[in-house]
Amino acid sequence: MTYSLNSVRNRWDKMRIALTGQPVSTRNLSAVALPKRYALPLFGADGISSVAYAADQMILTLAAAGASALAFSPWIGLGVAMVGLLVIGTYRYNINQIASEGDIQLVHRKLGALPSIVMGASSLMDYMLTVAVSMSSASSFLVALYPQIQDWRTLIAVLLIVALTLFALRGVQLLGKIAYWPLYVFLALLGVTLIVGWVRAATGTLPLAESATYVIAPELETHSLEGLALVLLLARSFSAGLVAFSGVSTISNSVKYFRRPKKYNAAVTMMLMGLITSVLLVSLLGFAAATRVHMVHDTTRFLFIDGHTPGEYFHQKPALYQVALAIYQGAPFFAQLLVFATVGVLIIASLTAFTGFPVIASSLADYQYLPVFFRSVDSRGLYANGVLALSAFSIFLTCIFGSDVYSLIQLYIVGMCLSMMLVQLAVVRYRMRLLRITLAQMPRRALLRDIAVSTVGVVVTTAVLVTIVVTKFAAGAWLSLGMIALMVGGMVVTRRHYDAVDAALDIPLNAESVADVAALPSRVHAIVYVERVRRPAVRALSYARAGRPSTIEALTVNNDRAALDVVKKRWYALGIPVPLSVIDSPYRDTVEAVVSYIRRRRKKSPRDILVVYLPEFVVKHWWQRILHRRTVRRLKQALLHEPGVMTATVPWAMHEDEVYDEIFDQRLQGKDLATNEPTAEADTDGSAAAVAPKITRSAGGGRELIQSNRHAVYRGRLHEADAVAREKKRQP
Repeated sequence: MTYSLNSVRNRWDKMRIALTGQPVSTRNLSAVALPKRYALPLFGADGISSVAYAADQMILTLAAAGASALAFSPWIGLGVAMVGLLVIGTYRYNINQIASEGDIQLVHRKLGALPSIVMGASSLMDYMLTVAVSMSSASSFLVALYPQIQDWRTLIAVLLIVALTLFALRGVQLLGKIAYWPLYVFLALLGVTLIVGWVRAATGTLPLAESATYVIAPELETHSLEGLALVLLLARSFSAGLVAFSGVSTISNSVKYFRRPKKYNAAVTMMLMGLITSVLLVSLLGFAAATRVHMVHDTTRFLFIDGHTPGEYFHQKPALYQVALAIYQGAPFFAQLLVFATVGVLIIASLTAFTGFPVIASSLADYQYLPVFFRSVDSRGLYANGVLALSAFSIFLTCIFGSDVYSLIQLYIVGMCLSMMLVQLAVVRYRMRLLRITLAQMPRRALLRDIAVSTVGVVVTTAVLVTIVVTKFAAGAWLSLGMIALMVGGMVVTRRHYDAVDAALDIPLNAESVADVAALPSRVHAIVYVERVRRPAVRALSYARAGRPSTIEALTVNNDRAALDVVKKRWYALGIPVPLSVIDSPYRDTVEAVVSYIRRRRKKSPRDILVVYLPEFVVKHWWQRILHRRTVRRLKQALLHEPGVMTATVPWAMHEDEVYDEIFDQRLQGKDLATNEPTAEADTDGSAAAVAPKITRSAGGGRELIQSNRHAVYRGRLHEADAVAREKKRQP
């Protein structure tokens, strides 16, 4: 049965296109640019969707001091909104001015290499946790609807990440279209819910949440709402709520995906995201306080229902779901519909990370802080390697923390605030340097105003970062800092490796280096590895002779005397005008025997080049590789580290065209290809002679080789006993 290699490629291409979509030409990459109506769902969903779990984290933090502390949640939410809008305002200002090329490039140019590495590591971890937190939160909402799937919560989150990876591989334009409807449906349903809630609150008909009757036991000591303890508790709750503005850096790093004018559209999208997030967060916390939503992190110790703890398998409904059930009391269908919309927008938030992570990774790879394959752009105009890396790390974090949103949030905030602080500091330093060289009065006033705006951003983000580290160090901030430090160390090692490679491979522009480049090796010796005299070996010999080396020899290893006899007989029968060298392998290690022989050849002529031709048999299916030896691949891998030795792999596939097969079959039958008559190599019966006569053939190097293959040349020791006897004779 004939088998076409093109059919294999066509099948694989069809499967790839089915998964990733049709390729986009380089000319049409600009068509991937998104308008604001698509960009807001794709790049702003991270911040907008965070209200679904940011409110929960603030309530859980305040619950440590008891139910009375929950009254502070709306005011803390208002503080979070004000700080978030302030940071967004400074970021928006920076985008319009100088930060359109990306945060990594900005920090690297203005602050140096190390701050850019720290900022990059923080951003990468932020995106990993965005996916892990969003999918874990989505699975929690699904468990709230269907409690019977609680044991499968982590698996559900992992499956969602896998599905998102497949969608992300189809390109940014499709992602924008997918994100369009889920976000706007979520905003519409949540907006209607809040309006109905305001109306019921104004008329005094707003019911209490189902958890209003739950009793919360304070985790802290008595008098926890006094003095420094109160300040620290409010600060922890404030820092937990700041995850609502995690999408700021995503937009600033994705300016190139916006339509023209890019900087203006990105700035407008960022401000819209901030305003929507602020309104939703403050409103949700206000209704949570009004309906008396009670939540604790450890339900086995600090939550009591009817005087008893519900146990570890009790699943608390998210605050958003509880508020919706209270507002739509008697009509739970609308609350359930809002939950499905929330799951959809959380999925879209993860897609936001799948656009931001590859961009950051590509920027770091440009500076050689990450492997260079993160710079590769696939046929869809997407950094596919970055997408796959984000998927793998997110799945790892989700599994390690068991899709626990509370535990993941503790790692989330540190990286976000650290990257924001470095970006704002880079902007301030840039404008300070510009101020030193500006002499005109009006431009200096404008620069002073810009510096004041950016300084406010630096002070705010620094204060928030210090607050997070101080208040959440024991809760998980130390782990986040450790992970960032580990990533920074890995980037430094990667850059040192690339620097060492560049130093080793660089060619100085001087006369001596040019002479070395132009110099040719004194001689080139070809060695063809022959395991069995079959078609792959004959093709390798043909290729080796076509290269016209100074010398050429075939090399086989004596591991089995019977197999060696077969090799010799077929070699003589074919009349191959190349000497056959046989080396001994006392311990039946073919690779070691060949490598040792090549090393001995190199010692005799260090200035010569050895080219080792390796015939490799190629099968049609991957599982068929198990049925064949891997000697050639092992040999090729071993020879890679030998100086002055080149390897040339000559493949032979079973589905080769029939032209070469016919020629080879005629040669085996002893027929001359030119006259189609039997040659002297074949007897009257048509069988090949055991020993070939002298044959005159072209052997390369511009000369004719007259070769008699009556005897193979033996290299090395065939028998250890004979070797020992010879050594005894030499001894006096």
